[in-house]
Amino acid sequence: MVYDVTADERNEICQSVYGYCRGLDRFDRELALSAFTADAVLNYSGIYVGDAPGFMDWVWPFHEKLELNVHRVANVYIERNASGDLVSESYVVSLLRRSEGDVFIDRAGYGRYIDRWTESDDGRLVIIERDYVNDLVTESKSPHSRRQVVAPVDGVPPLEARRDRDDASYRLFKAATLPQPAAL
Repeated sequence: MVYDVTADERNEICQSVYGYCRGLDRFDRELALSAFTADAVLNYSGIYVGDAPGFMDWVWPFHEKLELNVHRVANVYIERNASGDLVSESYVVSLLRRSEGDVFIDRAGYGRYIDRWTESDDGRLVIIERDYVNDLVTESKSPHSRRQVVAPVDGVPPLEARRDRDDASYRLFKAATLPQPAAL
């Protein structure tokens, strides 16, 4: 039986999971850790068991060696179990690109985050327990010459993808001066 979950709870859980993924991909440790309690227990399918800061200490050096890491979450299913706990299952795809010689090797991992949520001292919903189930891993190779799918257009400045807080996405999240349209 599915117990009532409010729209606000659903939204907060989804935003937290998305923020975790964004934190991993932009190397924003604070954002990635904001999804968890200080004493959360994480079990990543035989590759890591421990707390969230320990996981970040383990995963950061691995991700830093990559050319690119992208985490995408979909199908976030949320319910309140018979004990009253909010629980969720989120399907995740991670793309980890490494360079070997003149080729890129893209490793796609398909899995699920199974999370139990609790309310933090400041009233936010945070993960107190996570299991990561690894469903499938695939690898493909492509030459370095295929780094960019579409050729740039003359006169159009590229937005540089970065794996830190200087990434183009942060411009709008900061209190920044936005370009003004030209007067007609």
